[in-house]
Amino acid sequence: MRKSKVLVVDDDRFSRTFCRQILEEENALEVEEACGVDDALARINEGGIDLVISDLVMPDKTGLDLVETLRLESPSLGVIMITGHATIESAVKAMKLGALDYIRKPLNPTEFKIVVHRALDQVRLAEENRELRSSLKLYDVSSKISRTIEIEELYDIIFDLMMQETGATRGFLYLVDQEQGESKIVVAEGFDQDLNDDLDKRVFQAYSMELSNITEPYLPDTIHFIEINFRSSSDPVRSLLFIPLRNKSELVGMVVFFDTERDNAFGERDTQVAHFLCEHACSAIENALLYSKAKILTITDDLTNVYNYRYLNNILDRELLRAQRLNSSMSVLFLDLDSFKKVNDRFGHLVGSKILIELAGILKDAVRKVDAVARYGGDEYIIVLTDTISEGALVVAERIREIIEEYVFLDKEGYSIRLTVSIGVATYPEHARSKVDLLHLADEAMYRGKYGKKNVVYVAAPEMAGVQSSIDRAPVQERE
Repeated sequence: MRKSKVLVVDDDRFSRTFCRQILEEENALEVEEACGVDDALARINEGGIDLVISDLVMPDKTGLDLVETLRLESPSLGVIMITGHATIESAVKAMKLGALDYIRKPLNPTEFKIVVHRALDQVRLAEENRELRSSLKLYDVSSKISRTIEIEELYDIIFDLMMQETGATRGFLYLVDQEQGESKIVVAEGFDQDLNDDLDKRVFQAYSMELSNITEPYLPDTIHFIEINFRSSSDPVRSLLFIPLRNKSELVGMVVFFDTERDNAFGERDTQVAHFLCEHACSAIENALLYSKAKILTITDDLTNVYNYRYLNNILDRELLRAQRLNSSMSVLFLDLDSFKKVNDRFGHLVGSKILIELAGILKDAVRKVDAVARYGGDEYIIVLTDTISEGALVVAERIREIIEEYVFLDKEGYSIRLTVSIGVATYPEHARSKVDLLHLADEAMYRGKYGKKNVVYVAAPEMAGVQSSIDRAPVQERE
């Protein structure tokens, strides 16, 4: 069995030598070196290279230039990107261009070996499916899946492309929440989902034994009775194809294609195609979930896990544009705990932090999933209510005020702390038409309550729009 050939591309000789020494320790790889992109492309054109490991930053042409060229000239060649300037953006761009993975400098030898062997396994898998990859269309499909890193978009693409390549006309993709033990259909085609909202559960119950440890596409020999409801009829399923979606060893979802008109609608070729695409999909899902987690960290508050102040601006811009486009309303609630500084002074900041975490949970539970809760700073929160006029926003604000007034904070820890909140309300387009004015008016309304009788909800005073506001200050850590 021949050794896999790896080409290390780096303008720094020491870095190339270090990579070579790490990879040659196990005597399982043959390593070659290139000092730049042009040198690397010349060697790749000679053939025999299984994997390219390239530095991101090099003189003249960069590692991204190499990835982009290989995507056009050698799309089957795997690439790993090494960078000492690793950011989410650079890693994302490299993977969008076709890189299999990335790793940061300084290299950890163990981690480096794992990443390289995992990439070689992916390359080997592609080679073993050479017959399937002879179809250019099929390979283009798999490449499209691999280049997608937004998880919601990825599920849509996986489903649509698998449906096209298997010739299925009806089916759905459902996701599995392992912790909650629940599933949810997120993509569907060819039937009325509203009339079959429990279809994923009925299918799993019918095939629970077969699907309990599924690791590859499954074509059942026996079709159990499952009925699909349509607008004017209900028909039994006559053919089924199951395609598992995994993140490493964990099942995250399933693509289910079915046919109510034909027996044996899916054959061996369909399972082969599904298997090929499934492997690419699972690798893409792993990358997309990693990116999703990293992305969440950049937009959420470290303490409370609600949106942070920086991302709040994006939310407001998006919802204002949406309200303008649809000629609808949106409202902003500005909340501040009354006399919270006294809690910190009496019980300490650790207790105060725990209260802020509990408060964030209360606020998230008090609004819809389409609404957004953000921590502005300290004990201040902002809630953005989609498609909500001022009357509706007042109802929500008053409900939140009452919930907090009656809530006992840290009751299970023996503190039994009671607090109240002052809330300001501003609505587009009734009170203001810009983000700055909406925040300013909601802030001013909140201040009226906070420095008045407290524990109250006030609506914005439109005549204050355009006046310099405290909202222009940086978020505070603590405010009485």
